Amino acid sequence: MKYVSVVIEQDVARITLDAPPGNRINFQMREELEQAVADVAASTARVLLVTGAGEDFCLGGDARQWADVPVEDLRPKIAVLASALHNLEQLRIPTIAVVQGTCAGGGFELALSCDLILAGDSARFLFPEALLGILTLQGGVVQLAERVGRTRAFELAMTSEPQPARRLADWNVVTKVVPDMDLQAEATAWADRLGHGPTATYAATKDLLDIWRSEGHNAAQARLYDVSMPLFKREDVQTAIREATKAINAGRPIPPPSSTWAGR
Repeated sequence: MKYVSVVIEQDVARITLDAPPGNRINFQMREELEQAVADVAASTARVLLVTGAGEDFCLGGDARQWADVPVEDLRPKIAVLASALHNLEQLRIPTIAVVQGTCAGGGFELALSCDLILAGDSARFLFPEALLGILTLQGGVVQLAERVGRTRAFELAMTSEPQPARRLADWNVVTKVVPDMDLQAEATAWADRLGHGPTATYAATKDLLDIWRSEGHNAAQARLYDVSMPLFKREDVQTAIREATKAINAGRPIPPPSSTWAGR
């Protein structure tokens, strides 16, 4: 692929937007992102990092390709990214956006499609679409509203003002902010922790949250045991419970598993 790279090393997959400066999402990058997510889904990776090469995570869609393109031709080209982001959200493993510099437009929507956002201290986020008189094309304003409410989402989408990472952390959009110099090391530490964690439990957690998101609180509560109880059939879970029992009876803290949790 020309604009996106996929690297899978043991339990960790990494998708990198590789079109600096800016990593603008052109038509070909959209297709490559869709393929990259499919490659990760077909792999044995247990955690995914989404990164951008260079100074900025992503400056958004490449508007230079949009002018004078008939809408009936533009729509399917734009929609490829929507498909890629949907498939990213549906991955059965934890996904982490690792954001440095500017994260704008479709790049912001890409980050919002991950489970967690880890940002450098100087990172900033914005939706510039209103400057062109258009909407957030992949539904980013809705993704944001789920986290911060309608009023804040409307503000960010309509004003197009950059927001610092720490403010968005206060608003529960960004998961954690670290010094810029520590960003990659922190991302590696997160990937190592989640990549050696209980992958099936992470998948079940995502399933339950998807039910809550699409059907509401009551539906999630009604389906809770359908999602959670099958985990008790897993031998790795039974081993962890037996080890926890020993620790509790001995007055010790529950230990981490002595070996890596089984795969998906």
